[in-house]
Amino acid sequence: MAAVFDATVQAHCAGSPISTAAALQLEAAIPNFCIHEHHFRSTQPALTVLCKYDYQPENGRYEIPNIPGIGQELSQHAIDTALMHDCVDEFWRGL
Repeated sequence: MAAVFDATVQAHCAGSPISTAAALQLEAAIPNFCIHEHHFRSTQPALTVLCKYDYQPENGRYEIPNIPGIGQELSQHAIDTALMHDCVDEFWRGL
């Protein structure tokens, strides 16, 4: 709807490398993209270690991922350290 009214769009992207990859795909696909938000959280090692690819701007520009999907995958570290629960009911009873 923003394009219909000649309004530009900036996706709010203040999170993980997954949200950065998703925002880059959205921004590349819409005609009224204006600027990408680069938040300091996207540079934090606690988040960048969770994904295989660390998309950061070079000379003020991002490269659009050309990998299938949104262009991001969980790292082996993220998979190995994720919490696992067999039953949601048992998890909540333990709190």
